[in-house]
Amino acid sequence: MKKVLTTLLAIVTFATLYAQAPQGFNYQATVRNAAGQLMTNRTVGVRISILQGSSVGTIIYQQEAPVNTNANGLFTLIVGDNSADFANINWANGPYYIHSEIDLAGGTNYTLSTTQKILAVPYALYANLAGKAESVSDDWTYNEHDPYFRDWGYLYDSLRNVPTNLSQFNNDVHYLTAGDLLLTLHGDTLFINGGSYVILPFNMRGTIEWDSVLNHPTHLSQFINDLGFITDETQGLNDVIAINNNAYNQIKNVYAPTDPLDAVNKAYMDSALAAEVAALNARIDSLNNRLDSLNATYNYYFDSVNNRIYQLEHPRINGALPGIFSVGANTRINFSQGNLQYRPRIKTWRFAVNQYDVAGSANNNVYMQAYCSDWIDLFGYGTSGWDGGAGRFMPYETTTNNTEYTEDPNGNDLTGFYANADWGYYNPIINGGNQTALWRTLTSTEWTYLLTQRTNAEQLKGMATVENTPGYVILPDTWVCPTGLTFVNSNSSYTDNVYSAANWAIMEAAGAVFLPAAGQRSSSNTTNVGTIGNYWSTSHVNGTTGYTFHIAPNANQMDNTVTYSTGCSVRLVREY
Repeated sequence: MKKVLTTLLAIVTFATLYAQAPQGFNYQATVRNAAGQLMTNRTVGVRISILQGSSVGTIIYQQEAPVNTNANGLFTLIVGDNSADFANINWANGPYYIHSEIDLAGGTNYTLSTTQKILAVPYALYANLAGKAESVSDDWTYNEHDPYFRDWGYLYDSLRNVPTNLSQFNNDVHYLTAGDLLLTLHGDTLFINGGSYVILPFNMRGTIEWDSVLNHPTHLSQFINDLGFITDETQGLNDVIAINNNAYNQIKNVYAPTDPLDAVNKAYMDSALAAEVAALNARIDSLNNRLDSLNATYNYYFDSVNNRIYQLEHPRINGALPGIFSVGANTRINFSQGNLQYRPRIKTWRFAVNQYDVAGSANNNVYMQAYCSDWIDLFGYGTSGWDGGAGRFMPYETTTNNTEYTEDPNGNDLTGFYANADWGYYNPIINGGNQTALWRTLTSTEWTYLLTQRTNAEQLKGMATVENTPGYVILPDTWVCPTGLTFVNSNSSYTDNVYSAANWAIMEAAGAVFLPAAGQRSSSNTTNVGTIGNYWSTSHVNGTTGYTFHIAPNANQMDNTVTYSTGCSVRLVREY
């Protein structure tokens, strides 16, 4: 059931110059819904009840009727409307409360709106009780218009049912009342009580207006306060509360309201708060979208800026990951931040932005030296770009004639004279220090030591999937798994360990390395992306074949042999 919020303004109509007070008073209210919106220009059902004694007291009068609100959500009705039940209310037996109920649909399915104490007695109605004598003994009657009972020796304020209205006193000083003065106007003559008369001046004939009287009083201070009404004395809040502390009855507890009006106010505040929270969440979503856009832009230009910070504890160059790995008894290295990539059109090398990034089918365009603007990441053996003769050693090489990749039929490791053909020796890498001879490829012996011979080697490797990319995880010599994450050293399936990009960022910060299963290429045909991975070493088998580290479920191999023309992944290292 919806709560209805009403703002109430009750107006009591007083009797003025009438012998009998009207049986009713005007009542106005402004209607709002639970969201605080005005209910304008509509018909609503209203039921008014007058309660005696308390806010849940006895109903002594009740009326109901449909009413119309105006453009301000305001309606007006007469409480009582000369009803006999209303006329029988004894206003001296208070306190009284007015209880309003409203049906927004205009029917009688009312929703409690509010209950308020009637703080000011309708004096014109209460006056009907004046003049009644009360018997104080079997043979003696006193009229209570006399303010003192000197015969008894009691003080006035010690008596019960003392008079409170001027109408309960005898008008012995002849103040004007509704029955004392009857003015009638005939032509230019004003008659008083049908007898005495006054001839009016010409400019006052027809009507008599207060403003037309010269020097008429305009301030109460021009009258003698013989009745002792309140003057200009100042009352503070404590004085008011000492008389009536009804101010404490509202907004007692907005967390668990017990008053109906408090409950309506709490509902309104909760609704407003919910709207504010929704607006803030929408703003946060907008800011997150903007942040994603900025990150995308940043990553796009990442290949032209250095984004790595030197570590105070273990100084390192841009492009190096923090983990330290032993690849020999006296040799330790850092891995690069991602697989090596090349853009043929601008002849530029870089490391992949993320360890799990792969070029995939873009490698099919490797032969388009002058036109390919994609980054490729699968290369034939020793194709660093070193011009050792003819088209050999070029990263865009696609021939399947394996003998064309070496200087002589016997083949050579990428060391000594052929070190220039090692991808990290000859070429500067834009996000890896941008200088020659800084990075290099592991030898077959170093791959073997890393994966099988260093301390706890079997516990520091395993299959994984990172941000939906299958591959292989290698952990540093000193490994502490971050809180809340796990690692299983298993080689059976890529799903043995699964990490989101956010979780992998935590693993990477702890030193972990990920080698994605980037597939392989033959000529300009790329296959097995996400299924297998081959990572070149600098070591050859013979004149047509080199060693790689091979990645596949249940088939990981450190000394896998691959023909020179096969496009494989390259992951460079730097000595620590």
